Amino acid sequence: MIFVLPIFTCLIFITYLKLSFFSMNSIFYFADLLFDEFSLFLILMSCFVIYVSFMFSLSNYSWLSCLVLIFMLLICCVVFVTDNMFLLYLFYEASLIPILYIIIKWGSYPERSVRSIMLLLYTSIFSFPFLYVIFCMWSCSGTFSFSILANFSNTSVFFSLLIFFSFGVKLPIYGLHFWLPIAHVEAPTFGSIILAGVLLKLGGVGLVRFSCLIDLLRLKLCLLGYLFLFLTYVTLVCCFQSDFKRLVAYSSVSHIISVPLMLLSSSFVGYKGLISVIFLHGLSSPLLFMLVGVLYSTFFTRQHVLMRGIVCFSPLLAFILVLSFFFTLSAPPFPSFLAEVMFSISSIFLWIPRILFISLFLFLSIVYNLLWLSSSVFLNQDSQQNYRFSASFSILSPLLLSLFFLPCLFSVLFFMVF
Repeated sequence: MIFVLPIFTCLIFITYLKLSFFSMNSIFYFADLLFDEFSLFLILMSCFVIYVSFMFSLSNYSWLSCLVLIFMLLICCVVFVTDNMFLLYLFYEASLIPILYIIIKWGSYPERSVRSIMLLLYTSIFSFPFLYVIFCMWSCSGTFSFSILANFSNTSVFFSLLIFFSFGVKLPIYGLHFWLPIAHVEAPTFGSIILAGVLLKLGGVGLVRFSCLIDLLRLKLCLLGYLFLFLTYVTLVCCFQSDFKRLVAYSSVSHIISVPLMLLSSSFVGYKGLISVIFLHGLSSPLLFMLVGVLYSTFFTRQHVLMRGIVCFSPLLAFILVLSFFFTLSAPPFPSFLAEVMFSISSIFLWIPRILFISLFLFLSIVYNLLWLSSSVFLNQDSQQNYRFSASFSILSPLLLSLFFLPCLFSVLFFMVF
């Protein structure tokens, strides 16, 4: 059973790699970039994230978790490569089934069933009106194909807002994010890895795929101030979080707001940065949730002020925490630094007073990242406790896998995007 998921993911990736390279025409035309390299990045990221999640779940969960992960991988592959609008929406909604099953089956709190129903209702209410958009498009053009609907230019502001909020609920943007902390708190660690690394990226993929049907100019006038304001506000919220898992969840919300901002810039640099942010966030956020699970198994708490002196009893874990800190902070030489630069450059096309909001966003990001790093790694250890890091196979193998394979993924991103 250990070898089922890796073999399956390798077959999917190799098959799509062959099809993708045979169908490439020009990497400088955005449509080719969208349907070829972008899908290739996402499938590579999904295979990596789901395999790490599988390795993390080996010791505590059964073969049923492997089937759930395979089902999730199939759903994501269909969403990433399909050219049919209705199939994309169908599998986009079906992606909730694995995460709901993971929360209900392996969640650690008694109220997980009620919160799973809240998660289902919250995401369905905002995405269900999108069916109206789909069938209106079909009644006007007689097809669900993106290649034909790309020439459809009669989208109203109402349709644009429906499309934006339908996919924005799974990014999620601030205001539609209330289900995310609930889902992360209730889910086990391997469920949080899938949720952050794969499920949240489906919203960004939907926005990119439907960008040809969105009136970006009018949408920019409606949402630009809102997105810039809450870009800084949700980063401020992260500074007041004591629960490490909730802090990582809210940091995902703060970073992912840059995706619609770069989409609204309507620039080629913005599209490149958008792809980079989605790809890199799909790697950094699961790494942080994996570290949260490792620290919880050591300290039996998620309060980062109680996680102290890791460098004293586990220098390897402290080293990985420091690396993840610089990766999340988008510091050079990590590729996330280039993604942040692209985000800043693309903001020039949006709004000149962006400097204030971008500066506050960067400063507050440094504040809350330094908060959890200093408290967990560099504070003095409690003398009454004798903590030990259990380097079991299910814990050590995902950490080492991340250390060895993340540079390979970074090089793929560098040579194919930058």
